[in-house]
Amino acid sequence: MIKSIRYIPFLICFILISVFIHSFYLHTYANPPQILSEVKSKPIESKILAPSFGKQEQPQSVKPCPYIKKGIDVSHHNGDIDWRAVKDSGIEFAIIRTGYGWEAWDKQTDRKLKANIDGAKSVGMPIGAYHYSYATTPQEALKEAEFFIDRLKWAQWEYPVFFDFEDKCQAKLNNSQKTDVILTFLQKLQEAGYYTGYYTFLNWQRYCLDMNRLGGHQLWIAHWNPNCGCHWPYGIWQYTSNGHVPGINGRVDLNYCYVDYPSIIKNLHLNGF
Repeated sequence: MIKSIRYIPFLICFILISVFIHSFYLHTYANPPQILSEVKSKPIESKILAPSFGKQEQPQSVKPCPYIKKGIDVSHHNGDIDWRAVKDSGIEFAIIRTGYGWEAWDKQTDRKLKANIDGAKSVGMPIGAYHYSYATTPQEALKEAEFFIDRLKWAQWEYPVFFDFEDKCQAKLNNSQKTDVILTFLQKLQEAGYYTGYYTFLNWQRYCLDMNRLGGHQLWIAHWNPNCGCHWPYGIWQYTSNGHVPGINGRVDLNYCYVDYPSIIKNLHLNGF
């Protein structure tokens, strides 16, 4: 009898533990919490970032944009363009390639540059320009800038003049070196009286550039997707390379612009105005 009494505390502990385990099972598994896949979230509203026009230390907040224009960017790869048909289709601006590199200006001037300038101007379409870069040092960027400036003298440009920075030869550079190349080019253009910007794709903008140093220049972002996904202020978004526009054979890059560049540039008397 005495030996049996000695085991009573252990028996009580066993009963209490059993009751606790049973209660925990009922609470957790009989009525499990709602899993994430079953929760219906509200749709995320997609909005355009409002661009800024000065040096900034961090991205601005997301704001809806009331100003939107649809445009194209073209080079000799697009062949002969019927600019009247392009404009009649609803295209409102064009960014025209002037050339690429720096080593042989005559050879590396875009073969359709003059035809594209004349064609767009003949139908009253506002234009901007871009130079495709192979520069990997500030010294090479200066050479490209001099080439670009010389070709920009061929017209007045209602839209910014852009440094196209995306080539695989530039991928080996670190973030500071990439940013140095872009800034060297753009600062040379500014000194010559041009309203400047740079073109790059979203991954480089996010991970490969010092955006705080580039804040004083306009961003033309490339991301071929229904949503831009860029959280830094940008003025133009190239949203597809597979567009189709009357007057152009084959596919063409399509863009949305969210800034009234013609008014800004003319008021500042830049780009030949």
